[in-house]
Amino acid sequence: MKDELNRGELRRQFEQRERQWKIFHEWEARQPPEQRDPARILADLGTIYSWLPPEVRAENPDPEKKGIQTMRATLAHLNSHYE
Repeated sequence: MKDELNRGELRRQFEQRERQWKIFHEWEARQPPEQRDPARILADLGTIYSWLPPEVRAENPDPEKKGIQTMRATLAHLNSHYE
């Protein structure tokens, strides 16, 4: 009985989120694209990053550099098609 209630509640929450995302994407599609200088975007990201506490900035979220390994493998694959 409790599992059924949990599933029903989860279903309701999921459907609510789906509706919210649909409304957001419709709104986003109506917004004109903002032309911004890439340097300004990077400066904004740097500002946001500076708001993080020092201990969070010191953490390495990818100590094995999996993201870089994946990127390099993908680039090598793409380059092999253009050689």
